[in-house]
Amino acid sequence: MIIMDKSAIREMTLQARQILMSEIDEMLQGIFGMDSRQGFVKEDRIPAFKEMPELLEARRKLEKRLADEVSAGLSRSEAVERLIKEVAFTHLNRLVAFKMMERRGLIEGTTGSYQDSRGFMFYLAEPENAEDLRLFETGGLMQNPRGEGPRDVAYRHFLLHQCRLLSREINVLFDPDDLASKLFPRPRALKALLELLNRAELEAAWGEEETVGWIYQYFNEEEKKEVFNRLYKKKQKIRPEDIPAATQLFTPRWIVKFLVQNTLGRQWMQMHPDSRLAEKLDYLVTEGYYEQEVLD
Repeated sequence: MIIMDKSAIREMTLQARQILMSEIDEMLQGIFGMDSRQGFVKEDRIPAFKEMPELLEARRKLEKRLADEVSAGLSRSEAVERLIKEVAFTHLNRLVAFKMMERRGLIEGTTGSYQDSRGFMFYLAEPENAEDLRLFETGGLMQNPRGEGPRDVAYRHFLLHQCRLLSREINVLFDPDDLASKLFPRPRALKALLELLNRAELEAAWGEEETVGWIYQYFNEEEKKEVFNRLYKKKQKIRPEDIPAATQLFTPRWIVKFLVQNTLGRQWMQMHPDSRLAEKLDYLVTEGYYEQEVLD
């Protein structure tokens, strides 16, 4: 039996976070025209918008998103930082979800073999995806402003197609038309991410339900450290905006089961002492319990 290695999950999460946040930041500047003051240069100064109109559409969504955040009380730099982190976390969670669904046979291979993945081949064989098949057969030359060759474009379309299918059930994560989807990682970053996720030491993690929770905790590790650094080293009071980073910790399944079974489970057994439910409550503490009830 292969045991899940939490240290491997942590290492992967921290590396993936760095790759994604750097990638999004570079895209904001290099593709969408964000300047050093975190404003935007004029649209007509970016030739890529004429070649790929979808980039212009994404730029306008970006401008609205940041303007809304500033109107809500954030500084411009805070709004940009929040955007980068949110988009990075969304992409990591999508790829992790693909890995976990692949492991359970819920979807065809999507990420394990990159552009040779079984699911991608099936996608290209569908008549309605003939244009992506043509792109795939064209190869990797003649890159677009996003640094994608034709085959990279086809694979991006496939991953967003997978998101569209899954969005019927979980739209908040897999929405193929949201801002995160418009800020899709470019080929070099995407390949680096998939190499991380496909490491042998992570194989057991994709079969464990708790993996998502640990990734969530490790992804927010840096912010938690910053909060406690201010509290203990700089003697500053905790701010309302610091509370999520300081308190958002993953609770393992066994702790949840222990708490539920010894609260609701115990109450049920008090009301129905002859119930056989106790046989299924593997974390219910019964030793000395009834004696304590009598004393109370």
